[in-house]
Amino acid sequence: MNNKKIVIALLLIAIIGIVGLTIAYFANSTDVENTFITKEYGTTYTESFVSPENWLPGDTTEKTLVATNTGEVDQAVRVLVTESWTTNNNGTLNGWIHSDGTKSTHTTQSELETDERVAILNLANAEDWTKVGNYYYYNYKLAPTESTTSFLESVTFNSKTKLDDTCTEIVNNGTRTITCNSSGDDYDNATYTLTLTIETVQYNKYATAWSTGNTVNILEERPVPASQYLAENATNAANTAYSSETKGKMFVFTHGEAPNQVTETRYIGDDPNNYVYFNCDDMTNQTSSTCEVWRILGVFDVDDGTGNVEQRMKLVRGSSFATTMMWDDNTDGAYKNDWTDTNASLKNFLNGDYYNRSGNATTYGLKSSAKSIIDNAVYYLGASSSYGTAEQVYAWERGNTPCGACNSDTAKLSWTGSVGLMYPSDEYMVYGNGVNATCYSNTNGCNNPTIASTGWVYNSNVLEGQSSPYHTWFLSPYSSSAGIAFFADSSGGLNSNLVYGSAYGVRPVVYLNASVEIDSGTGTEQDPYKLK
Repeated sequence: MNNKKIVIALLLIAIIGIVGLTIAYFANSTDVENTFITKEYGTTYTESFVSPENWLPGDTTEKTLVATNTGEVDQAVRVLVTESWTTNNNGTLNGWIHSDGTKSTHTTQSELETDERVAILNLANAEDWTKVGNYYYYNYKLAPTESTTSFLESVTFNSKTKLDDTCTEIVNNGTRTITCNSSGDDYDNATYTLTLTIETVQYNKYATAWSTGNTVNILEERPVPASQYLAENATNAANTAYSSETKGKMFVFTHGEAPNQVTETRYIGDDPNNYVYFNCDDMTNQTSSTCEVWRILGVFDVDDGTGNVEQRMKLVRGSSFATTMMWDDNTDGAYKNDWTDTNASLKNFLNGDYYNRSGNATTYGLKSSAKSIIDNAVYYLGASSSYGTAEQVYAWERGNTPCGACNSDTAKLSWTGSVGLMYPSDEYMVYGNGVNATCYSNTNGCNNPTIASTGWVYNSNVLEGQSSPYHTWFLSPYSSSAGIAFFADSSGGLNSNLVYGSAYGVRPVVYLNASVEIDSGTGTEQDPYKLK
């Protein structure tokens, strides 16, 4: 159904003439023509649905519905949902069952809130739609050519549904025959009808036309995720030199060759505007006293471990922990540079006590506000025994050489988890685009504080409460030794050392989920970004 409502306000102009004078005068008259033009109003609806001929308990059938504004007038959209069950005998069923599968006499959820729908509506895109009564309101203005998402994904016939059948038993010459028949007034041989009524109205009149008042707030613009906003406003690194004027933007870097080319955006230089409040007491009061200040490394296409790839922000703690730690502490009697190993101590600490704010991290671990906006991510564990340019380092991090302790097991080239460490490329890519040719072209040769200080990652590789850069662990392992991993030297260069016995700085890294938005702030040290 396509309900189109147009509200046109007309301006009534009253011309009042004055009469009664008798003096003569010169006069003329002119016709002024006023034209009122209305724009085209139109909506198309796209449905994905194939009616099942034998719908059985447990079956799920795809059902989506999308509205597209084909006119020239901004629209508001809502969908009315009505359902009905008709039995084989033209009776009606209320569509609810008890938790044991038997028919319920209720028309809403009751029986201590355990009743269930026979036809389960599997909702989708919950952030885009608001349910009020039996209506689903699209949360954003639908501008010309734009389409809604579908609030519905599919419909499932509840697998718990039982029949009210009657069984009879006949015994004949030692043979027992049991016959069960349903009454015809049950969910077998019945028809379920789901009706979705789409209504649209010009956007600036929806509150009046639909009598929603302040109960429904349809936004003019869809909020842009922070990762998308920052990436879209990035500066093309190939054409724009880093300067004080561009320090608020990320720079674009392209790796590899088509068709496997990867494009990423990163903050570069000595002190870009990439400060952000994180790990706050709560998200409603973000200040320097209630939050930690982290740094945004950039925006990357990230796999969450299920094959779902989204553009997400990557954050690193603003400084290392106050206490240094070993990459692997030899708890199982054999120190190894295998991050995937069940006994990898630093990995276990970051994703155990630190993530859960327990044990040795009860005072500085991740709070619920932080955990609510991060998701699992695939971290690359490609290894090498060389250094090279920033681009070469980037390539072997994502390459096919596993760690020295991995016994050539290519399954250990990546790990999926919540908290990781920086890659070497995270530190040395910041010297790109003319920031510092020496550090960009020779990661090991960046071992000079004077030139290394042109990169913000090096400048912030400090132990909490300290001011001078300190040795800081990277995620990447060494390939030709089972007990060595890479680290950032306190002098700036890429280096490597034993994972056991070497206690260095630790800067946790997380990937925020794709829906996180920037609420306010400019990203400077004095005015960090606030997230929501």
